[in-house]
Amino acid sequence: MTEEKAVVYAQDAGDGIRVIYLNQPKKKNAISAPMMDILSDLLRAADDDDDVRVVVLRGVGENFSSGGDLNQGDGGKPTPEQARKTLRRYLNAVRTIRAISKPVMCMVDGYAVGGAFALALASDLVCASDRAQFVPAFCQIGIIPEMGMMKMLPELVGAQRAKELLFIGGKIPAAQMKDWGLVNRLFPADELEASTLEFARQLSAMPDASIQITKTMMNALADETLAASLEAESTASPFCTTTTAYAKTMERFAK
Repeated sequence: MTEEKAVVYAQDAGDGIRVIYLNQPKKKNAISAPMMDILSDLLRAADDDDDVRVVVLRGVGENFSSGGDLNQGDGGKPTPEQARKTLRRYLNAVRTIRAISKPVMCMVDGYAVGGAFALALASDLVCASDRAQFVPAFCQIGIIPEMGMMKMLPELVGAQRAKELLFIGGKIPAAQMKDWGLVNRLFPADELEASTLEFARQLSAMPDASIQITKTMMNALADETLAASLEAESTASPFCTTTTAYAKTMERFAK
């Protein structure tokens, strides 16, 4: 009998590599608030484990993640207060990725939508398959970009390009992401797992102290205003869920 895995779980891949899996393949790994709590806990556990030198974050199956799970909750309409409390659990996962000293390598196959796109941006390194697509789906459903995306994306691609991507949305191929410097390595889909782990082994073989100090210093310098951005999101995005435009979007999803 096959052991049933948790919705987020970790396994060691040897050579100091710990792989964390988003495990909701029937939902294309849609991410819920409880999943983000587990992710944060697993990241902190990896950071505390002296045997771990690199963390790889991936999805189970053919997709990294389809973004926020729109079907979580009790089925009722959440209040802005409830929405804010839920969102802060997602934001905490971003803070944790950025704050832990161990480098986080994101492995993206298939889709990385909305908050999943933000998790990739928050990671230190990104490997993607040649069929992967990144979808900044926030404004299109009537909410603001979340999980630090308004802070991180303009810094990586420039303000005008970031605004176009966030305003209009659409599917961004991994090859384009690599040209923009948002993807480090691009691999054929059938080689993605093996090639990502080999890249992780190269990183794991480096002197760990210098890698970890470099990460934390670079992130501290880059993230000086990230906390303020995330705090503003935690109020602005729940407000958007009270708008008529958002209600109409949710009606379309319900159908």
